[in-house]
Amino acid sequence: MAQFHSPAQVRTFLIGFVGLTLLSGLTIGMNKVLATLLGIHLQVSNLQLATISSAETFAMALGTIPAGFILSRGNPKILYAGVSLALALIFCVLPWLPQWQWVALVMFLVGLCISLRVVAMSTVFLVRLPEIGQGKAGWYKGTLTLGIQFLGPLTGNYAIAQLGLNAGFLVSAFMFALLAVIGWNVLPTTTGARRGATADASSWSELLRLSQVRVTYLFELLASFTASSVGVFSIVLALRVLQWPKEHAVWLMAVQGLSFVLVLFGLGNVVVHSPLRDRLYGAAHLAVILALLTLGLFPFSVAYLGASVLLGLGLGVNNLVNMDRISRAPVDKAKVSSHLTLLGMGGGTLGALTVGQLSDRLGLQPVFLILTLPWIAAWLLYHGRALYPVLRKSFAGVRATPVNSPVSD
Repeated sequence: MAQFHSPAQVRTFLIGFVGLTLLSGLTIGMNKVLATLLGIHLQVSNLQLATISSAETFAMALGTIPAGFILSRGNPKILYAGVSLALALIFCVLPWLPQWQWVALVMFLVGLCISLRVVAMSTVFLVRLPEIGQGKAGWYKGTLTLGIQFLGPLTGNYAIAQLGLNAGFLVSAFMFALLAVIGWNVLPTTTGARRGATADASSWSELLRLSQVRVTYLFELLASFTASSVGVFSIVLALRVLQWPKEHAVWLMAVQGLSFVLVLFGLGNVVVHSPLRDRLYGAAHLAVILALLTLGLFPFSVAYLGASVLLGLGLGVNNLVNMDRISRAPVDKAKVSSHLTLLGMGGGTLGALTVGQLSDRLGLQPVFLILTLPWIAAWLLYHGRALYPVLRKSFAGVRATPVNSPVSD
């Protein structure tokens, strides 16, 4: 891959790439709303709705490693544009499918296509990052998340409200066609990824021997499980529990996404360089627990909006600390990145399916209370163990103090 030769070239690439990433995330987020509302239109059960939503995520997880193999031997410009045009055609057909099983199958195919697009963009960004500047390392994820969790849901929701469900899919198809044009002009002809031996930990066994890797994998898996569970069913909560009108139902998802992105863009240096980083990390996980408890116990609009903010903040700080920890660890960054992608998508699929199945039996609100249990266990395992020496020292000091000690003159 050719290197940039001037700040102007770096700036031009960055502007184009950020625009491509934002629009890409917007289409992914919009499609999740479209698929959810299509499932509701087909009068599916919670489990069937979760199957439709998780089919795309599951396919993205399966397609991650093959996509890397294909891109190492192909042209990102051609592959990205071709896949985007194929997605445009798929979304012209999707709203006319008569049964939810066909919708789930097509969304699976969509996920396979999107995995190739995501891997192409992330690889190009990582290779260009030394020229762009390490300080912008969070820009790709932050921009993508802004599109997926905020702009995409709002666009999909209001496109449907104004134009109807079928027209919403046509708008999405147009965006995919536009992405093909932009990607053709922004992406290079090769990823430029290098291969070579490294002394850093790379295999699963080597990586899991490192405590910072184990903790990161655990909390990233829990975070993706939770974000997917709440994201898929936040619209259902707004419609069925809060009785919001359809045009407003997307705001629970949007508020969570916006608070997550604000943390990612605005609090990176504050969190990562804070002397109280470990305490902020623990507080972030408590915020997630509190958000889930609120969703399960207090079915009020203000409470649910507050829970969405808490969840976004907690997951945002969790991600910042995890990524900083991994970036400093003696590990093969490419292997860890692929592992985190698989864990994230796998956790997202498992979360949606689990909540879908349990909610059909128990109701949606009790399931969010159940979701607090793995978080509480993980908090006690990691943060509780870290607090144990402090508590033991405090109790030892109390026992060492005589009850009736004389007061000195």
